[in-house]
Amino acid sequence: MKNILLILTLITATFGAFSQNGMSDEENLRRIADGILKDNVRAFVNNKTDAVYPGVKGLDPGLDLRIASTHASFKYWEGVINMAMMDLGKLLDDQKYIDYTMRNIEFIYANAPYFEDQLTEENHWELPFASMFEIYYLDDCGAMGACIIDAYQQNKNKEYRTYIDKTADFIMTKQFRMEDGTLVRNNPVEFSLWADDLYMSVPFLARMGALTGDVKYYDDAAKQVIQFSNYLWDEHSGLFFHNWISDEGKPGVAHWGRANGWMMMAQVELLKFLPNDHPKREELLEILKRQIRGVARHQSESGMWHQLLDKVDSYQETSCTAMFTYGIAWAVNEKILPERYIKVAQKGWGALLGKTDMDYQSSAVNDICIGTGIQSDMGHYYSRPTRANSVGLGAVISAGVEIVRYNKSKK
Repeated sequence: MKNILLILTLITATFGAFSQNGMSDEENLRRIADGILKDNVRAFVNNKTDAVYPGVKGLDPGLDLRIASTHASFKYWEGVINMAMMDLGKLLDDQKYIDYTMRNIEFIYANAPYFEDQLTEENHWELPFASMFEIYYLDDCGAMGACIIDAYQQNKNKEYRTYIDKTADFIMTKQFRMEDGTLVRNNPVEFSLWADDLYMSVPFLARMGALTGDVKYYDDAAKQVIQFSNYLWDEHSGLFFHNWISDEGKPGVAHWGRANGWMMMAQVELLKFLPNDHPKREELLEILKRQIRGVARHQSESGMWHQLLDKVDSYQETSCTAMFTYGIAWAVNEKILPERYIKVAQKGWGALLGKTDMDYQSSAVNDICIGTGIQSDMGHYYSRPTRANSVGLGAVISAGVEIVRYNKSKK
């Protein structure tokens, strides 16, 4: 019996935990990532004729086209996926995942000029790649700008650098800020602070600091984390509120799951790049540890977290579960947290696998809350629909990357 236990321990240490489907963590992670590769079609479809074109070169101007796959689009959630796939390729030393991101960026740049000539204020939200040309919000540029920095590190394309600098200028000089410099939106409520926007700015600023060596980007990113935390932290629950409203001078009503997830992921992305001797590093570490301790208290028995983290009558939601699994596992891997916290992340990862397409036919991950704006009534958050969508898919890959990284460290 002792020999059997020893063998099982060695197998687990070598290959990682095995899920209920009999596959290792790495195999499950590859299965989800390979589903993304399969689902991604870099082509355009004519909305009137359904004709499919691999690119727009030689096409008549002004055709009504859509991108065949959202994975090849210029949307913030695809930026999150692109960065996660780069990390996956590096961890597994598998070029196909790095190539996924590089080919996506190349596809965008090869075809974007065709659509830039058609851009109007009216079609901005439907035209392919429109947010690449006109930046209105941090959503438009932060995550995609960050993944383009990752791509630029692989390919020093001058066009990539032009967009990187454009994004840096928007965040540093054009995005709305409060008097203390905190990034805010001007609608639907004037000067409203959204937790989401910490992720839509800080990962880019952190990478910009590493790319340029200019400490101002690190300093601004650190300031945003600290000030967002000051405005949104709720000591009673150990969670962040979704938003803070300047005209009321107080936070909103909801401890929304994905908002807290964006906060955690943004902190991780900053700490990945922040120099060890940065004067705010210790303060930032304490903010992250404080959040993780609070979030861990609200994990359900299933391993999932709820749409409203402190409301067990709200549904269990996938994207925030992935984000917390990622952040907690990363903190354990970096020895920021005691190793016992890996149990929280492993339970989250196991729950996430139950939300994936077990027929291995696609990258579908279920029960992801759709896009959600700020509201003053809790019913808004309770009733948001869920479906298999890309908003949380990048976080699922990132969560798997950190779980597999932990397993590899225990070989």
